Amino acid sequence: MRITKIGSDFITITEDNLYDEELRGISRVHLIKLAFFSPTEEKVKKVLSFYPKTNRFIIGDNIRIYNYILKYTSKKYYIQNQKGVGIISFFRKNNKVLLDFSNLSAYELHFILNYCFEDVLKNLEVISIDDSIFHDKEEILNLWNGNVIICEEGYVI
Repeated sequence: MRITKIGSDFITITEDNLYDEELRGISRVHLIKLAFFSPTEEKVKKVLSFYPKTNRFIIGDNIRIYNYILKYTSKKYYIQNQKGVGIISFFRKNNKVLLDFSNLSAYELHFILNYCFEDVLKNLEVISIDDSIFHDKEEILNLWNGNVIICEEGYVI
């Protein structure tokens, strides 16, 4: 398991912070969430030029637009689940995903944590969980080869 720290290993880029010198000063960003309100090829290419060492990106919406832009690059991207989207249909439609546990329904969260957590991990490379889930599942996560983003309660990635 690799713990991915928010603000250094993982950042979110929007129109508001695209040219932020402080963010651009981070030497090695492992994951970048592209969260443009209005994504364009120009904005995405700016991010790629500002962060040339970053090879993994996260997208949550406007999937077709980002797919069109990123499919011609050597960059890998993960689709983040959104609130209200059923977990089964989400997995069926996407093969590279970031499972954000804070976006699961109470039923889905209970089911995954209590019945199929390890099986779900086999199909993922990146998860976003809170501190309590991390400590509860730390033994299992230590054997997993993916990225774990630990979010404080109320933090939205």
